[in-house]
Amino acid sequence: MSDYFPADLLSGILVKLPVKTLIRFTAVSKSWRSIITSAAFTASHLSNKSKNQTLLLTRHGKYSKLDQFSLLKVSENGHFGINSEIEIPFEFPIEYSRVVGSCDGLVCLSNDMFFSNPSISSIIIWNPSVRNHIVLPNPTINPIESHNVVLGFGGFASHVYKVVRLVYLRKIDDVGCLSVPPQVEIFSLDTRSWRRLIGGVHDVTLWALKSMHCRAYVNGVVHWLAYKPFDENAPRRCSILAFDIGDEVFGEVMPPDELAEDASASLGIFVIEDSLGIVGSNMVSWNVWMMKEYCVRESWTKLYTIDLLEEITNFVWFWKSGEALLTIRDLGLVVYNPETKEIKDPGIYGDPYSLFVDNYVESLLLVRGHG
Repeated sequence: MSDYFPADLLSGILVKLPVKTLIRFTAVSKSWRSIITSAAFTASHLSNKSKNQTLLLTRHGKYSKLDQFSLLKVSENGHFGINSEIEIPFEFPIEYSRVVGSCDGLVCLSNDMFFSNPSISSIIIWNPSVRNHIVLPNPTINPIESHNVVLGFGGFASHVYKVVRLVYLRKIDDVGCLSVPPQVEIFSLDTRSWRRLIGGVHDVTLWALKSMHCRAYVNGVVHWLAYKPFDENAPRRCSILAFDIGDEVFGEVMPPDELAEDASASLGIFVIEDSLGIVGSNMVSWNVWMMKEYCVRESWTKLYTIDLLEEITNFVWFWKSGEALLTIRDLGLVVYNPETKEIKDPGIYGDPYSLFVDNYVESLLLVRGHG
């Protein structure tokens, strides 16, 4: 009997296996390693995985240092399963760290503390599943003047992953104001380098916010909650700045009028049912909105209202069912069911204000030996 096993048949079997098993199988033979680490196999394996079964969340340790991740199996009805703790396997000065975003199993981490020091690396792209990472080279835009940095991370259909970096200079003669447009540069994982974006930047007239729940990645587009620059002749309005990772084009997504015109509203943007969502308070209640047809302002739909205004301190994440993971004063993290208006304990513990929660899928991206 021949020992030959057709490569396409072998690939069809391997593609159904979990990442941990595939990593072990790279040691079986050179031919197996060649298959498993190929770009085609990585893409095929990724497309076979469900993106709604695992919850990625961060948990901060002593002195707000990011020291571990938790991977929780989550069912559609909001039940949590096996908890897998993953220690961060690299040295990274992240006393003031944040998760920029996650996409296809890659997690982008940044350290705000060192943006002003170009000699210290401040951004990392990491795949927890394969325990591998890359340290990004120092950004090229480093103004001497006081400035504010906003980041975004995502990928698109051809599995090219990018970090976009917006640098807003602070106006010396107007305390608290930022100059527009920002200076923009892009890091691409395939070229492993930064390049400055010139075209289309002059049209950016919004101040993007950098807080954790002021950013959402939907449809290959990074979104930031943003504001129009101050104008003495017009009220302050909020908006959403968008950047298409594939086309590298900026745009604006208008929020519901009810939220855009209320400068005092507390706002956050999220992914809800695979669509862009926004949450805001009107000093009476919290309202949850979803854009059912992307970039069609009239498609904003108010999904539900929560009257626990004084008790709710933070929204964290949404299930496809519309249930919300949020924090309530004196109770901590809870899951809110909009149909029954009941809350339940999700069994997640830690500082709710330092949690980053996202759908997560295991992938072979950045596996050693993969280009």
